[in-house]
Amino acid sequence: MHVHIIYYNYLRPDGSGMSIGGIQTYLSNLIPVFRDCGFDVTVYQRSTEAFHKDLGGYDVFGVPHEKNHCRQTAAALLDAALPHIDMEHDLLLYGCETCVTRAVPCRTIAIQHGISWDVPHFYGCPKWRYLKHYIGKCRRAWMVCQRVAKVDQLVCVDHNFVNWYRAIVPHPKVRPTVIPNFSAIPSERPQKDNEVLQIMFARRFFVHRGTRLFADVAARLLQKYPHIHITVAGEGPDAGYMHGRLDGYANVSFITYSSEESLQLHRDKDIAVVPTIGSEGTSLSLLEAMASGCATVCTNVGGMTNIVLDRYNGLMISPDEESLYEALESLIVDEELRKRLQAKAFETVKETFSLDLWKRRWMRVIHSSGNL
Repeated sequence: MHVHIIYYNYLRPDGSGMSIGGIQTYLSNLIPVFRDCGFDVTVYQRSTEAFHKDLGGYDVFGVPHEKNHCRQTAAALLDAALPHIDMEHDLLLYGCETCVTRAVPCRTIAIQHGISWDVPHFYGCPKWRYLKHYIGKCRRAWMVCQRVAKVDQLVCVDHNFVNWYRAIVPHPKVRPTVIPNFSAIPSERPQKDNEVLQIMFARRFFVHRGTRLFADVAARLLQKYPHIHITVAGEGPDAGYMHGRLDGYANVSFITYSSEESLQLHRDKDIAVVPTIGSEGTSLSLLEAMASGCATVCTNVGGMTNIVLDRYNGLMISPDEESLYEALESLIVDEELRKRLQAKAFETVKETFSLDLWKRRWMRVIHSSGNL
């Protein structure tokens, strides 16, 4: 038996190494689950030149495709995979539901990583421009429904999508299965004994990930609380704004990291911030911060509302500057609140969002139908 995985950029386009991102991390953890269930694994992705990489038990094939258009790229990847699929026994897995282009006569599973058209880009813009973008969002949502109807099973990372889908599609062909994202769990909760309060922002540097919201708030906090230290971990296109706002402070550190280092990076941090503006599932970054025993501040966006209960295991806020400032200030000045949220955060992830539980949930999906 074989599982054929289609995703745009599992490795870098030249095949030189792993791409950075949540979906890549997700698939890297999912591939061993399929192998444990007896599947051989092959990944097909877009590339600048054809390549074949043997990654110690599974293969990645680069499919040359010049146009960086998602639908056209996904169709090219499917065309490359189809000749190698045993339609009776094999499984086709779409690493993201945006990779679905047409129905295929074999067992198919698509992963839905959260609503991606909820970013409020257009506050204050002219009405005609907002209407244009609103129509575009409606089209994107309609296309999701069309793609989902072409697969046998849909695995969603949060209930936010399921609730939306249930409201839009009255008689869905596919019943979604929710498997929230995960974190590895340290053997015991990390203890925080910092003399200087440590705050962590660890995200890719995109505006919709809250880079500017965080940088503006961080600058205000640094002026009022000189005893805090802020670590900004990541990289991306909004790095210039982050550096422009925070480079002048001696107690700010910029670092880069790989996904495997996330737990260790958060281990000695007191507070973690996930100030997403839109396009978020059950955030890996949030879960890893909580598993590391951080008191977390997150926004009420997407699947993060499936993780945090405000003031029980974290602080949940609206994605605006004043709400973020007040939440972080409360954790800076209120040690009792901070310690309580740190303990509950670790307990929540250990009991509900562990990597082991995630694997068992996926095994049930894999064994739920087909020829196993």
